[in-house]
Order: sequence, then C-alpha cells, then structure tokens
Amino acid sequence: MNKMKWAMSAAVVVTMSVVGCGGESMSTEQQQLGSVVQNLGPNNEFYGSDTLKEALIAANVQSVAGLTIEGKGSSVGEGCLRNGSGTSCIGRQQTLAPMSRDFKAGTCAGGTASSGACCPGESSNVIALDAVNAFVSSSTYSALVGNSISTANLKKAFCGDGSGSASTCVSNWSALGRPTAGTIAKYRRDDLSGTTDTFKSLLGCTTFCADVVVINDESASNPSPCTTSDSATTCIGKLTAANANAIGYAGDSARRTGNAALKVDGIAPTAANVRKLIASNTTGVYPLSRKLFLNENVNYAKASQEQALYDWVYSTNTQDFEDLLVQQGFISCSDVSPLDCGGDLGRGAGVCKGL
Repeated sequence: MNKMKWAMSAAVVVTMSVVGCGGESMSTEQQQLGSVVQNLGPNNEFYGSDTLKEALIAANVQSVAGLTIEGKGSSVGEGCLRNGSGTSCIGRQQTLAPMSRDFKAGTCAGGTASSGACCPGESSNVIALDAVNAFVSSSTYSALVGNSISTANLKKAFCGDGSGSASTCVSNWSALGRPTAGTIAKYRRDDLSGTTDTFKSLLGCTTFCADVVVINDESASNPSPCTTSDSATTCIGKLTAANANAIGYAGDSARRTGNAALKVDGIAPTAANVRKLIASNTTGVYPLSRKLFLNENVNYAKASQEQALYDWVYSTNTQDFEDLLVQQGFISCSDVSPLDCGGDLGRGAGVCKGL
C-alpha cells in the first residue's frame, strides 16, 4: 500500500466556528456540554496510533471521510482528545483517536485531572487485537533455537535490568543464543507510541539502553533504507529485514519479506495465541499481546469528517472495516462477527465506558 496522506480537496474544506445565538462565541463551559461540533485542524488532520495509520488511511478513503490521517503516536491522539498535544493539537481537537493502547491518567479538556484513566465521556472502543512483535531478519530468526527469544533476554537487550543500566544491557547476539556473534542493532518506537507503552509495561522497562535507536514517523533522521514517507512502523520493518544484526519491536504491520517475528517464551504471535488475551482461560497467550482501539469521547459532537468515518465503521461497513484491519495483519477479536470485541461492537470494552 502506498504510504500517503489523504485529504479533502481544498474546495470542500470548511473552516468551522463555534458560535451561539446572535453570533456570539460560546463559553468554554458551554462548548463542553457536547452541543457543538468539534473543530479539526486546518487541513482536517487526524492524529493517533502510527501502528493503525495505514488501516485508517484505507478506511478514510473508502468512507470518503475527508480526514488527513497523520499517525504520530497514541499519546498524540490521546492529547488531541483531551487538552492538546504539543504542536499537533492546540487544545482539544478530536472526538475520535485510533490508539494502540487504552486511555491513561492525564489532563482532561479544560485542565482538570482525569478520574483514574478516564476523562468524562471517554469510551475505550476495542477494534482488534495485535501482537507487539520482536522483529529480526529471517536469517537470525532461523538461527535462534526454536525461533524464540525469552522475555528475560528481550528485556536485557532493550532495557537491561529495566533501568537501562549499561552494565545490565546486552549488546551482542552471542549473549542471546545466536551461534554467530554480532553487535545488536536495536530499534524502537518513540515515547509517544502506544506500542512503546505496551512494550515497557509488559517487560518491566522504565529506561531503555543507551544503544537503542529511536525511530520516528516520517523522519529524515531515520537510518537507510527508510524514507521520509515511511511511518515508524514501516521503517522498523525495513531495518529488520535489511540487517542480520537488527532487532526492533513494532506492531504486526511491520512484517515484510526479509524479516520475521520471533516467538516469545516459545509462544508464536498467532491469531489463536493472541486471542487468548480476551479468553476466559489465558493460558498460552502470546506474552506481548494487546488490544487496539478507536477511542472516543461521547460528550462532544463530531466534526462531519469524523462522523463519516464513525458511521462507516460502526453502522454501514463494519465488516469492511474489520477486513481492512485483518489485511493489515491485525487480528479480529473473533471469527463470529465483525468487531466482536465485547461491549457494543467493542465500544466501551476497555477501561473507559463513556460515562
């Protein structure tokens, strides 16, 4: 799939103003009652998970929603739902955000603190499952015993004892069981990434080893063979396919010819093993399994572009949306019906219930 952004024609982009009766601007308090349409950015920018970026680009095209899908990371999308996110969103700017993790405690719109992980109106909408994969070259995959790495060794490679202490960080493949020695080239997503949040929390990392290289979305600073049009996930896929000494963590959409996802603790990241995450019996679950989300704040009216995407996903083309996710390498919650992820088509199936 071409890695490109899709935007509405400039002729149909409408700048929206929030006004009340008589043309007077509505107060912040009035705007927070959910009676006004939320403004997007000037080009209908839509921020969130880089892992889900390509799937959202395709959904945006098929739904003719007219959004400009930016990616940048789950934390950016979460900020755009709440109180802003750096230069991406100046204040609350979205009512939907694709995220590769659930909501976290933070600052809500208006500057108040969240109650636990949730701000008022937030709904954790599960759309699929995924594995955070440890990608290596196909040759390294074949060379490791059982095509596997232990969670302990994965932790040592990326964060040592968890603190990133140099004395505990492993830097040569010989220490990880590969017959051929070689300095490990380590790659990771940035700190705004929900994939990074998941990886750190599941492995017990607080600080990464100093030799782990951060890969950013569409960045000229990323190593070759990555290009400035590559998402961070795509770049990690390219790097691990091109270098026999490379290892990098990413979602399943980083998979490509030349790389492979290691088993972790002997468990492969198959659909059956990842689905155990939401089963009553989680024995044998792939250790780095996670849920994926199209998170929402139900207290605010959606811009027309967001509403078009939302209706396509949840009303008219639910099966088509799930098919897109599966085509991108993500795992459907079940084979019974689309978005069969708990709740109402996955809506409210995570921590936050839209209250």
